[in-house]
Amino acid sequence: MRPLVLAAAVAALCACDRARPPEARAASSDGAVQLRGDAALYYLYRHHLTNEGVGPQGRYYLSKEGRVFYKDGQGREHTVNPPSEGLRVSRAAADPYRDIRGYDGRMDGRGLREIAAEDEKK
Repeated sequence: MRPLVLAAAVAALCACDRARPPEARAASSDGAVQLRGDAALYYLYRHHLTNEGVGPQGRYYLSKEGRVFYKDGQGREHTVNPPSEGLRVSRAAADPYRDIRGYDGRMDGRGLREIAAEDEKK
């Protein structure tokens, strides 16, 4: 009987651990925020906006359709995809992206298409 109770207790603890993803625990404990999807892409775009040169380490652009891309040495455009694991960024660095979809795993907020349309009006 005792091993059965112990096994049930371990199973319950494991189930509680799965209820809250590791990223969320880490984000709250070290002051970092997870950026995914549009928030991660917009962060990368802004981070590379003033870079000189071409290629993945060069300047990034935001199209009218909300696509982030860079140009290679021949001027061809290459789409940038958000990292599948997301980006861990300090809370201070992530704060400007708070209202963008993907900030701290949220599914609500503005998308890149909306942001590009707003930039177009400026």
